Amino acid sequence: MLFMALAAVFSFTSCSDDENDTAYGITGVTVTTAEGASYQGVINQAALTIDVTVPMTTQAAELEACTILASATMGTTVTVNGEALDGATFDLNEAIVLTATNGTESKAYTLTAVISDVADDLAAGKLISADIRGGGIPNAYCYKVAQYDGKFYAFTNSYIDSVGYYNVYTSTNGTRWIKDEAAGVIGGMGATPVVLDGKLHVYSGTRYFGTDEDDNGPEMTQEELFPGYMWTTISTTGFRHHVTDGNTWEDKYLAGDENDTINTFNEMISWGGFSYIDPIIYSFNNEVYMMNGHGTGFGQMQAPNRSVYKQVGDTFEPVEIVCDEAHLMNTVFVLNGELFFLAGTRGFFDPETMLKSVHKSTDGVNFTLAADSTAIGAIAGATVVTNDEGTTAYLFGGLQYDENGGQVMNNNIYKSTDGITWEVVEGINPEYKGTYKPNVIVKNNVAWVFGGFNSVANYYAPYSFTVDEMDPSFAAWAFAL
Repeated sequence: MLFMALAAVFSFTSCSDDENDTAYGITGVTVTTAEGASYQGVINQAALTIDVTVPMTTQAAELEACTILASATMGTTVTVNGEALDGATFDLNEAIVLTATNGTESKAYTLTAVISDVADDLAAGKLISADIRGGGIPNAYCYKVAQYDGKFYAFTNSYIDSVGYYNVYTSTNGTRWIKDEAAGVIGGMGATPVVLDGKLHVYSGTRYFGTDEDDNGPEMTQEELFPGYMWTTISTTGFRHHVTDGNTWEDKYLAGDENDTINTFNEMISWGGFSYIDPIIYSFNNEVYMMNGHGTGFGQMQAPNRSVYKQVGDTFEPVEIVCDEAHLMNTVFVLNGELFFLAGTRGFFDPETMLKSVHKSTDGVNFTLAADSTAIGAIAGATVVTNDEGTTAYLFGGLQYDENGGQVMNNNIYKSTDGITWEVVEGINPEYKGTYKPNVIVKNNVAWVFGGFNSVANYYAPYSFTVDEMDPSFAAWAFAL
């Protein structure tokens, strides 16, 4: 009798709860992303909510096709929109509703993927991958990375058994990479990706090594002028430009015109020797500009381009930049609505040619000297990005010279709110090593740092006619800004 009385009390207490009755419902949730990362949900039975916290480095594309494993009380089924969870995938960039049904009763739990705001593990820098080749990137001799539509795009150049490969790989988390088969053969050595007008553009690129996958031979010829000395030229007479909306790729190859003496860009690319390797592409005041880049000759990368061009339609036209100092291999960035040119070099790399000045502009054409030097010192090939608000700039990597005249890489990360006064970011992971022209992408105030070059093989650029002389980095880091 006592047992029956207690059972009656328990039954009455459990069933008399309101719509948040805990007698049945979801007891556990595991979310697994398309990349294979799994996260546990935190259930609030009173509020009927399930929060799944994912790292700050999680990209939107990583949440687009998640699987959900839910456990529930005996006799309870869990569905989404009336469909079972098994075998289905869900886009968790928006909250979804999990319905727990037990007999004639049901509850609706709101499941939300929450991006962690805990930056402690990223403040000093987190090594995402010591070598991204382990995640699918080929053994490239150089590559560039951009982010578009929630994915990282890596434009790789590799050379295997006399075949040159110029392919695109994508990743949502920076570690696992998948070849974009639809892209085909794109880019080349020194191709530069940039997001403009809602699309991903890839400019330039030359194919020095081997026959490519389309059975085109290498775009490099060498003529021996006298023993031990070679004159090297590029045989391509056009300018590569590909565009994607994330689904299809469009080829906007621009053929040179040797008779176009007004537009020096069209005229020069028709000569074949003007390859425009590794140009700087930037956008300012709704205009797209291209500057720097290298030509070839005398058996090495050299002849840095001193001209600036503005994109007009599918071509570029020369523009006159008013600046009292010629910057090559400099760093270009926009901060607080102003355009900055920082440091660089007057020509080839040498302690005597390196620059440390800063110039800025409000119209993209007329530049004034903002500072003769900064705390960074003379540097070339650094990468500067800004936080999401565009109010603080961060400088990564870059080539410098030590007191003995030896080349060294900048291992510090500097920050500035005015582009002139720079200070070292303290507490950075000592394992982080700077590179020449690292790929740095900012999303959700997290800076992703990919690759760059560990050293510079010649006086003008890290690129070389000999694959073995190039020294790319395959490390990937993330820093909270």
